[in-house]
Amino acid sequence: MTILMAMRPVAVTLALAMAAGAAAQAAWAQATIDVRPTPAGGQAGGVVGSLNPDDPRVKEYARQQKMRVEIERELYKLRADYFRNIRNTEIRQAGIAKLRQYTDPVIYPSLIKIFGREEMDVRTAILDMLADARNDEADTTLTWSAIFDRDPKYRDAAATRLQRRMSENGGQPTPRIKSVIAEGLKSPLDDELKAAAQLADTLSLYEAIPMLISAQLGGGTTVGSAGGGGDEALAYILVGTQTAFVSDLEPVVGDSAVAFDPQLSVITEGTVLRVIDATVVTYRTEVHNALVRMSSRAWGRSTEHLGWDIPAWRRWYAEEFVPHMRTQQAAAKADGATTPTETPEGRR
Repeated sequence: MTILMAMRPVAVTLALAMAAGAAAQAAWAQATIDVRPTPAGGQAGGVVGSLNPDDPRVKEYARQQKMRVEIERELYKLRADYFRNIRNTEIRQAGIAKLRQYTDPVIYPSLIKIFGREEMDVRTAILDMLADARNDEADTTLTWSAIFDRDPKYRDAAATRLQRRMSENGGQPTPRIKSVIAEGLKSPLDDELKAAAQLADTLSLYEAIPMLISAQLGGGTTVGSAGGGGDEALAYILVGTQTAFVSDLEPVVGDSAVAFDPQLSVITEGTVLRVIDATVVTYRTEVHNALVRMSSRAWGRSTEHLGWDIPAWRRWYAEEFVPHMRTQQAAAKADGATTPTETPEGRR
């Protein structure tokens, strides 16, 4: 059994997804589990709750955590000796060669965490290690990197290697990979959401369509309200023409002289728009485009006409797409062929 702890709160799915075996997952589900965020500069969060210390799975988890801590010490020393501010190419290449010796799946999240701020030569070498590992834990870590890493170039590099691995694996994402993509589609950050949507499209993850439908639009939050009625407003927008005129004229008289003291005023003609309430809605075009591409490919017809109408998308999914996928599955079974895609409900 391999149980890995995540590097940051949003990476909890990586840790949970990489727990191997249905029996182990069932045993952990019966316990109270609390995965806490990693404190700055501290160790990863732990698992606490009503766990039986005599359970073999708990002992195995404790053994793996002890081993992970020991290996992390080695990795920190390796980083200090061969990387950081060292620019000598030969030294860095020697460090990368030593880094390739760490192949135990229990250390995959630590590799991402410890070397997360290194140059791209080290980070891409880690991605190559994960791709060459050819196991589900490594593919899950690649998925996490392709969605949640802060560097766009690194995300693209991880996605490229993940796509190559999926093509080698028959093109079918595993449940662990799907769980990480699902976590990305729930992210409040646009970059992570965009990356998850693009991966779902690339991997033809059709059961993610309902989440993509909901993720097209963000925000919808009232950012201000004048309230109270009357003339109160958040802002005024005036479109008009202003004309100056003499509103009053006062004569000034002196010896052998006369003058006038005019008062000028301005009259405005036009339209005033009074903003009482304001709501921000985000149109996530990348998510929308990924949804249109994937749904059109699965349905066999374009879904572009649904636009940004979320209720229309949901009706289409329930009334047309799901029956279409069931019909396709039934036809494939009748022909004795393997169904290319299951119905979304069946996959869930």
